[in-house]
Amino acid sequence: MATIKRLSSKGSIKNIINYVLDKEKTNERIVSGKDCSPLNAVEEMNATKKSYDKTGGITYNHIIQSFKPGEITPDAAHKIGVELAEKQFKNHEVLVATHKDKEHIHNHLIINSVSFKDGRKLITDKTSLREIKLESNRICKREHLSTIEKPYAKERYSMAEYKLAEKGLPIWKEQLRSAIDEAKENSKNLVEVKEYLRENFNIEMKIQNKNLSYLHPDKEKYCRGDKLGGDYTKEGISREFEKIKEPIQRDKTPNFTGIISAIERITQKIARDIEKETIRAKKKNIPKFIPKERQKEKSFERER
Repeated sequence: MATIKRLSSKGSIKNIINYVLDKEKTNERIVSGKDCSPLNAVEEMNATKKSYDKTGGITYNHIIQSFKPGEITPDAAHKIGVELAEKQFKNHEVLVATHKDKEHIHNHLIINSVSFKDGRKLITDKTSLREIKLESNRICKREHLSTIEKPYAKERYSMAEYKLAEKGLPIWKEQLRSAIDEAKENSKNLVEVKEYLRENFNIEMKIQNKNLSYLHPDKEKYCRGDKLGGDYTKEGISREFEKIKEPIQRDKTPNFTGIISAIERITQKIARDIEKETIRAKKKNIPKFIPKERQKEKSFERER
């Protein structure tokens, strides 16, 4: 079966479509448009957004459907990609491009975030992703494709490359920055960043006393973090992790102000109760007051 990856982006539709239509990766036989023309997909998708006044926020969704190496032809893979687009994105324009530049064949589905039918934004939660994967699996089972048990490093590394495409900068240093950014988002410390880069992007990372260095899969020499920018140095990344910890520590600090206020209220209530009881006790010991006129009447009655 094919593996499915999904990216939601606020980037330029033009840049990502230019990337997936790169002539070195595709040809006319394996590019299709669902409810749009492959040659005018950018203009048509942007026109849909403008017609519903929804040009901001998420601009497109990017589905990457990868197949097991040596098991499927580009044409067959493309048909599966088109069928997936038709079944899962009925009211959205989709550009489908099949790449065969890697050892594994994979489809790119660029989906307009705004529906051409009613202007609604595409739902991109976990449930919708699960449905896309289930549909992809159903189609692949029907075509008697085997299960992919292990992800392929090259395919996973290309995720960073695809993200960069929206900037129009598919160069190796930008690829490193993108991969490191993703690793930081999914890690809690430098060791986890190192493991994430190796497992997901085939990028090696050296943790030294003062520096970090990264080895791009296509390069022979390590690149120091300061060559990528301050955010990719040991100090820069460590600082980011410290900022994440700070609010957690503050949240765990007891709210002594609230506790003291509660104690004061209880103490004041106890003091008022004691005062009330003292007043009641004093009243019981005071002789009953009798007016002088009434006292004379009682004395006269006793004499009689």
